[in-house]
Amino acid sequence: MAKEMETKIRDAIKNVKAWQRVPTSVNGVYLVKAPGNADNDTIMVEINPLNDRGTSMKRKGLFLKSSVEFEGFGEIFKNESVMELLSTLEGINGGSNKQEIKAIEI
Repeated sequence: MAKEMETKIRDAIKNVKAWQRVPTSVNGVYLVKAPGNADNDTIMVEINPLNDRGTSMKRKGLFLKSSVEFEGFGEIFKNESVMELLSTLEGINGGSNKQEIKAIEI
């Protein structure tokens, strides 16, 4: 299975320019080829969740090269103190009181 996935990744990235996103079957998860040394490009995963309209939430997502990085960020994302901090910031920044912007008919 791992060898099959490796082949798929190499085929998908082969003709891609540096920093170009290659979508995966998981919404909000992309493969990205970063320039490396000589013929050795670095392949990363970009995680950038989609919003209600199906577009990326942020201009740039979170770039990961290893499962260790993924697990490290996962531990932080699960931390209750971080969630409490973000909830407090939403109150300060007004992020939880989003008003719907209606389209203007022209």
